[in-house]
Amino acid sequence: MKKFMNDIKQKLLKKETWKKFASKLKNNILKYDLIVIGLFLLLSFILYLINIRFRLWFIITVFIVLTVAFIIGFIQWALRQSTLMKIVSTLTAAFFTMFCLLFSKYIVIIFQFLPEHVTNLDGKKYVAVVKSFKNVDVSYYNYYGPLLMGTKEKVHGNFGNGGYDPFENPDTPNGVKYTYYDNKGNVINEKTVDFAKDKNGKIVDKDEHESYDDAEFKEEDYYVLPEDLESIYEKKFGKEIIRVSITGYVLAQRMGVSVLKSTDGGKTFDYVTDEDIIVSREAKAKFLNKNQGFVISTGNIWLDGHSNDVYVTNDGGKNFEVTKFNYVNDKVQFITIEKLPYLKDNALHLKCSVYAAKDDDTGYEDIPLDFISTDDGLTWNLSE
Repeated sequence: MKKFMNDIKQKLLKKETWKKFASKLKNNILKYDLIVIGLFLLLSFILYLINIRFRLWFIITVFIVLTVAFIIGFIQWALRQSTLMKIVSTLTAAFFTMFCLLFSKYIVIIFQFLPEHVTNLDGKKYVAVVKSFKNVDVSYYNYYGPLLMGTKEKVHGNFGNGGYDPFENPDTPNGVKYTYYDNKGNVINEKTVDFAKDKNGKIVDKDEHESYDDAEFKEEDYYVLPEDLESIYEKKFGKEIIRVSITGYVLAQRMGVSVLKSTDGGKTFDYVTDEDIIVSREAKAKFLNKNQGFVISTGNIWLDGHSNDVYVTNDGGKNFEVTKFNYVNDKVQFITIEKLPYLKDNALHLKCSVYAAKDDDTGYEDIPLDFISTDDGLTWNLSE
């Protein structure tokens, strides 16, 4: 066997072998072109069976090369035929060439409207296919190298109206809604990313939050709260669902809330919080991950400390602690929370504002405040 392999290797290394092959190829272009077309289609079919396909740029390149070779090979074959056959074949080749040239325009148009980009989303590399016409949609497929990609859409991004490419014009969209799919095409998660821009239209910040559109969910995707509890917030992590639910109402427009969790996709829920926290009836909540979450009572932070305004949990909602804000301003009673806590550059941020007198005493204005926490949201200090 070893001797047999060595003989084959030696034959392949000989220049005469390649010269003979080149001569056969030169004299039988049509034959070898058809063989390559067959092999390419067979390979494409095999890859499709395992949910892999060639990238669009490679398919177009192969199509152009094989088409040109087919035309040349067909003309070569026709010139070897009888006079009548030569005329018929030449006319056929001319017609086919014109058809290919005309069709190539449509290929260019398709390529323009379906550009591909290799990109990263949520820390994973994808091949993003942009469909940009009246609405900008991006389909994300698994990346398998420069030539190959997956056949199943793993993530769908809806960037809203327009005719732009969000990868070539990254500051154009105001937001995007991502829909995530499993290997069977079922929706497993959705989130919305809103972009904040400066006066020049450049994106300077973004806010991610889960988004649910009941109309798009199947019947089995609806969740029933235990004991018909009303929920003020919900976030889904795979099959794990976290909810902040109202457990009861108290005097002075206040209510008790608690965290409930489901680990079976919403079929059953369990209480997580050891002791309910009391907040206003306008309270809002947000979880950044499975463990860390915030409950904002009124949207204001009272500087005299007469109320608990912001609660934080770092154990999935089992325990909540009142946050502390290191901010002093004798001219105002409270500051306003403009945006729920979010992560930026691996640090917790909380955007607030204070309505205070201008420095020149000509009136009042909203002064932006950016708080940062380095101890998991327990203490907040103004950013420098």
